[in-house]
Amino acid sequence: MNPFRSLVLAVASSFALAASISAADYKVPQKNLGFPTYKNAPPGKQMSGPHAAATTPALSPEEAQKKFTLPLGFEIRLFASEPEVVNPVAMTWDERGRLWVVELYEYPLGAKPGARGRDRIKILEDTDGDGRADKVTVFADGFSLATGILLGHGGVFLGQAPHLLFLQDTNAPLLGGAGSFTKANKQTVLLTGFGLEDRHELLNGFTWGPDGQLYMTHGVFTRANVSNPERPGEPAVRMDAAVARYDVRTKKFEVYADGTSNPWGVDFDRAGNAFLSACVIDHMFHMAPGGIYVRQGGQPMFPYAYQLLPSIVDHRHKMAAYAGIQVYLGDQWPAEHYGTIFCGNLHDNAVHQDTLTPNGSTFKSSFKQDFIRANDGWFMPVSQQVGPDGALWVMDWYDKYPCYQNARADPEGVDREHGRIWRVVHTGNEQGKKVPSRPEVSMDFGKLTSAQLVERLAHPNVWQRKMAQRVLSERRDNTVMGLLQKQAFPATAQADAAGSARGPRAESGGPPDSRPTNLSSSPQKKSEERGSQRAAENSLPAAGAPRAVGASLESRLASLWTLHSSGYLADDQLSKAAADKEPTIRMWAARLIGERQLGIASDLAILRKLATDSEPTVRTAVATACRQLTSGSLTVNTKPQREPNAPELAEILAALIAATPNATDLTLNHLVWMAAEPLIAKDPKFAFALLNKVRNAPLAGSLAYKTMRRVCDLQSPAQLDAALDFLGALPATDPLLAFALNGLVDGQKGKALKPAKSTEAVLQPLLASPREDVARFARQLGALWGDAGAMQASLALVNDAKAPLDERLKAAQTARQLKNDAARDALLKAITPGNPEPLVLEAIAGLSQLGAPATTEALFAQWKNFSPAARRAAAETLASRNNWASQLLSELEQKRILASDIPAATIRSLTRSEADYGMLAKRATAVFGRVRDANADKLKLIAAKKDMILGAKGQPDLKAGYEVAKKICFTCHKLHGEGADIGPDLTGVGRSSLDALLANIIDPNQIIGAGYEMVEVETKDGRSLSGRMVENTDTRVRLLSAGPKEDVVAKSDIAKLRVSELSVMAEGLEQMPDADFRNLIAYILNPPGDKAPFSWKNDAGHGAEPPKPAGKKAAAIDHESVALWNPEWRVIAPEFEGTPAKLVEFAGKQNVLLTHPFDREKPAALERELTIPAGQKTTLKFLVASHEKGDWELRVLANGKPLHKQLIARKGTEAWQAVTVDLTPLAGQKVTLRLENAATGWSWEFAHWAAIEVKSVPQLASDVKTSVR
Repeated sequence: MNPFRSLVLAVASSFALAASISAADYKVPQKNLGFPTYKNAPPGKQMSGPHAAATTPALSPEEAQKKFTLPLGFEIRLFASEPEVVNPVAMTWDERGRLWVVELYEYPLGAKPGARGRDRIKILEDTDGDGRADKVTVFADGFSLATGILLGHGGVFLGQAPHLLFLQDTNAPLLGGAGSFTKANKQTVLLTGFGLEDRHELLNGFTWGPDGQLYMTHGVFTRANVSNPERPGEPAVRMDAAVARYDVRTKKFEVYADGTSNPWGVDFDRAGNAFLSACVIDHMFHMAPGGIYVRQGGQPMFPYAYQLLPSIVDHRHKMAAYAGIQVYLGDQWPAEHYGTIFCGNLHDNAVHQDTLTPNGSTFKSSFKQDFIRANDGWFMPVSQQVGPDGALWVMDWYDKYPCYQNARADPEGVDREHGRIWRVVHTGNEQGKKVPSRPEVSMDFGKLTSAQLVERLAHPNVWQRKMAQRVLSERRDNTVMGLLQKQAFPATAQADAAGSARGPRAESGGPPDSRPTNLSSSPQKKSEERGSQRAAENSLPAAGAPRAVGASLESRLASLWTLHSSGYLADDQLSKAAADKEPTIRMWAARLIGERQLGIASDLAILRKLATDSEPTVRTAVATACRQLTSGSLTVNTKPQREPNAPELAEILAALIAATPNATDLTLNHLVWMAAEPLIAKDPKFAFALLNKVRNAPLAGSLAYKTMRRVCDLQSPAQLDAALDFLGALPATDPLLAFALNGLVDGQKGKALKPAKSTEAVLQPLLASPREDVARFARQLGALWGDAGAMQASLALVNDAKAPLDERLKAAQTARQLKNDAARDALLKAITPGNPEPLVLEAIAGLSQLGAPATTEALFAQWKNFSPAARRAAAETLASRNNWASQLLSELEQKRILASDIPAATIRSLTRSEADYGMLAKRATAVFGRVRDANADKLKLIAAKKDMILGAKGQPDLKAGYEVAKKICFTCHKLHGEGADIGPDLTGVGRSSLDALLANIIDPNQIIGAGYEMVEVETKDGRSLSGRMVENTDTRVRLLSAGPKEDVVAKSDIAKLRVSELSVMAEGLEQMPDADFRNLIAYILNPPGDKAPFSWKNDAGHGAEPPKPAGKKAAAIDHESVALWNPEWRVIAPEFEGTPAKLVEFAGKQNVLLTHPFDREKPAALERELTIPAGQKTTLKFLVASHEKGDWELRVLANGKPLHKQLIARKGTEAWQAVTVDLTPLAGQKVTLRLENAATGWSWEFAHWAAIEVKSVPQLASDVKTSVR
């Protein structure tokens, strides 16, 4: 496409539309459709900044259509709209090309307890071929929070957390498929345990993968423990941010790749590579099977990856909230768009188009254009998919609210009257040209013969190929196996033995080809020939497509995948695939060997051969296959299907490592480690033997580093002995020495573990090594292991002014862990004048960890010499221990230290302290004043600051603003690559407008991105640490805080760990002088990296000005989170000192509710209505705890009658008390259960609730007799 081709206003489609209606007068048409429609509730609490609601009213579909802009030659056409479809959240098609849509009315709270849900599944059909749906059928209803749908295997797969459901129409013809369905009458729970915590990232994005499995995506802050109710003995699969898959035949559920944020959809390119778009963080990821990727928050389920894979983007959007993804592989558009990738952006009301370029075994995603821009704040493109017509279909949620945060603030105000389905068609110069929504009104893949379906595997439209593959896989018709084999393996595809392993593509990726053109005949031969001719005429490269040898790589792959998913892929076909000229076919030979997990000799021989392939994509597939032979799951370690053949796998991995010419391919590097790790965890000697075979290979260094990290995490002195033996056997010049030593040093952070045997014989030669890096690591390791010489040398280095700064910093970090007088003295000396600031900062942090009594005096003595950064670090250190904090406050009270020297985060810590029975906090409040204003006051402050910024005379000083940003912002945030990774990257988040930036700076706790909460740790030696938790393994946690500063704490040293309700970002930045504040805001809005004209961006992006407070104080409590604690129970509690609140963790239990009584007489309560089943034994079980300084009375009532009463107070060191109440005497009755948190006095009456459940089991005869007595 010509890059200078301008965007043009989309024209109205050719089919008839109602007369134009002005936006202000638009009302949803009232029709008798045979199913209920719903009305919007009055709006409630409104949000400002990037989450401000659209300020314009809803447009009619006709008016909205006129406002779209698209590239020249494209039109956007309406397929369906309200009232026929409302709140569309997921869509798919059946064999007849009918569109199935899930309507999510119950978002975000879900149906009320005991009420029937309003979510439903509709079938939309264009019966007359005019491109517009004219028939609507409700297939099933009564659901609550249904978010995913897919058809196949004789039914409908529906995602409704906590379940994956399977719906059937048993009255339909047995072999008719979903195309013959009309009404669901049977429902089965296939899987259960999907999380409900965060309602905008539940299980979603259902699609069929190349392997025939059901793929889905899942968000980072919704925690799932997925199990099969038919297999109660199997362990549950834990999952949060992930791509997962379900094998319908074997019923196996596993995480395919771990990480990202809250993706909404997954799609595959022509070669079967998986892609997803993520929200908040970078928006595009290539998800390799077994990959562990960066994430918005939390830690991976597998803590031993030691390196998280990045996104593939080279750009960011300033207004960003992504949903939906689609690689365009249709045939209705010009060939230049084939292989490009699309994702919706809710905050930008647009659909972006990226190009994919091969980059080793992965890709680079580059911005091409805003393909669709709605110019309407209501447009919410939650899904984009190629349809049966080969065009791009866009599902539009259509709502004034741009974000889940709006739904949390005003759940009843979510729009429930609108929804649209659009089609983007190419008409070229034929404006208004008819483009049917499906090739034929009478199409039905369910009625095609198997031979005809094989022909469809060569269709130029991916929709047709995928539908044909699915139907063939379900039929498992062995009469067409010959046709499939012939199409998958044409005679010209086989290479000689040498050629199959040495293709011409370079390591950085080869040239892509055009899309497929050789098509078999079919009932739609004429239309296919037109598509083939158009592809041949355009014959432009398909972005991101691998090099193809044959004319139709797609047909070959579709046939190969169909053989596999049908269960008919034979050993000889895998051998043919492995010897193919086409790298992608060879890649799938390895992938399919891994999928079947047999580990037989012939499979291992193929992997051994492919391990030396020149194509990185093929070698990566070999690594994945090896992972599937060493572990039963891709992303966590489970028992493999068969005992791994460790010697053979070692040979394959050695060949793979040796054949990789560099270590820059992070994906390949990671997957090699994932393949080897299960065997290393079982016996590290496997890795040492493997490393001895590949010492000089580029990938060996990474493997050595990770192996040593894993050995440390095994927490076994005997295994450290084996690591020591490996080090001792390496030649002094071996390049692996530095990697292995570095792994051991990093693995010892938090708490050192010494080998059982003497280390002197190995360490002494290493300490004397002429290689600087080897000697440095050996010195650090020796100091940690108690070697006197190494310890002395390391500590001397801290204050050696002639040594490189990096060496001194490493030595200071080692000193932090030694915790002896010599280490303390070295660090105390390092904070004196004349030392480099980075060393001073590291020494101050180390003194916090050592806890030496002389620390406070030394810090106070040097205070006037400290830089602002050092004062901030010193304040954080002094606040980390209660006795030091008291001394700091004394200095502040005596004015020997200025309050302005203390950073906002430390002020917050001091004013919230519970030390000395709250007296420390009172003293801090007297010094600093109130820290947090009410939300209404925040809005006033935002407005005042905005007036100051826009009303001040003269231009801001961007250079001065940059200097402020370096001191204030870049200690936590990155902007165009500069800064730290503590908070979100500002390049693409939080600064889309002046209002957005002011709201995020002045009221950072209005919305806290989960994962950016403050995690507070108290250690057993009295330290208090806080920051963002980025690592949480069995042995340690790692916190990042401003500076950036890192604290690694051994789990065995932790006394308490809690997740605060506050953001890592502190309040109070607006207190700086107005000139500095204005310059800072100007710079953040207009950094040089944006390469855009200066602008104050004086609009809210999605809306305009921040709304005024709505008469009442805005609630600071996250009631949405509280409501989601346990949706079956209603929480009745006052807003009291931050309660009610849902805590991630308290005293070792997760998902905890915190409440407090209304007053001395009126208790807080939990209520639930239910019917106690007759003939069963029913019990109510839950856990409760009190505040460590208080107690409260628990009361359990049924229909107002007391059942149980108990005083809840701490008993020794145990915080939790288990309560069991027998409800069997109420059998057959409908009851209201009420659990009360009642005051016993009026001091610390906080109640903690967890693990609440009502359970019924069949009653034994002996139980009945006992109850009768």
